[in-house]
Amino acid sequence: EACPCAGRSAHFQTRPSHRTWAMSKTILESWNQYWFAPRATAATTLPRVCICSVAGLWLASFLPQLDTWLGPTGFLSRSLAAKLIDFENTARWQNWSPLWLGDSTLLLQLWLLLGIGLALLSAVGIGGRLSLGLLLFWIVSWAHRIVWMQGPLEPALIACVAYLIVQPGDKLWSVGRAQADSPQLTWTSSTARRLLQTHWWILVAAGLLSQLASLTWWRGEAVWWLASAGRSQLFTVESLRGQPTLVNALTHGMVLLEMLALWCITLPAARGMGIVLGLAVAALVGLVADHVLYALLLAACLTAYVGGGEQEIVKNP
Repeated sequence: EACPCAGRSAHFQTRPSHRTWAMSKTILESWNQYWFAPRATAATTLPRVCICSVAGLWLASFLPQLDTWLGPTGFLSRSLAAKLIDFENTARWQNWSPLWLGDSTLLLQLWLLLGIGLALLSAVGIGGRLSLGLLLFWIVSWAHRIVWMQGPLEPALIACVAYLIVQPGDKLWSVGRAQADSPQLTWTSSTARRLLQTHWWILVAAGLLSQLASLTWWRGEAVWWLASAGRSQLFTVESLRGQPTLVNALTHGMVLLEMLALWCITLPAARGMGIVLGLAVAALVGLVADHVLYALLLAACLTAYVGGGEQEIVKNP
């Protein structure tokens, strides 16, 4: 006669596998829901306008002193920049750009003006993925040419424009009509929006971790050193002289503000507060650390957290 415990033993042996499968299925469904849930194409319209506007401003910022820096006799002329790349033992293909073919100031000016035009077309929504693809090519080519003038902005801007190619959003003149009619839902809107959100979070988190790894931030002296190096748009050494309490409060306040922004923006209930704190972080990055265009890009990426795709098949935070 069979043991009455045999079935129960088999049942207990199979339960862990069922639980593991159920947990894996839940995780997979949540992952797919987060990245690929259908969302209105309008979700990426505002981020596209803001990010492409920053791209246009970035390109335009080189025009005033173009000949001084990149002209035939400039500090980073074609021949000198090529020698610097060779000195760094960087493969030429990693810095490929059609702008290496000549060093005419007129060529560089035309490149910038065409890039600004592409940024405007992309911001408005004309050309869709084609305009954004050309803009991405223009930005990468220029970033490879300026090489030593690059900062935190260029890699982030290139990534953000690439994300917009996944889903460019609606044309500006069709936004109202699209909202009045039945909105077009697509998974690419969710993917592009989540990529922008995730990249913003990683950028701020990376900056925070860099600060926490620096002794000057722990001591509360970072704002003083930024001001003394002339890298602060908001403060000077004279304005901070004899005010150690203010310097410490500003330095530690920036770190605390970044922590709160990262935490609040991940909570649906505190999303609005997270956006406000994120804008404050961007403002401080621009004014205190003298990265104005990078701060504008951070603010532009924040728009991916703002509405724009409320009508969905399944509501997402």
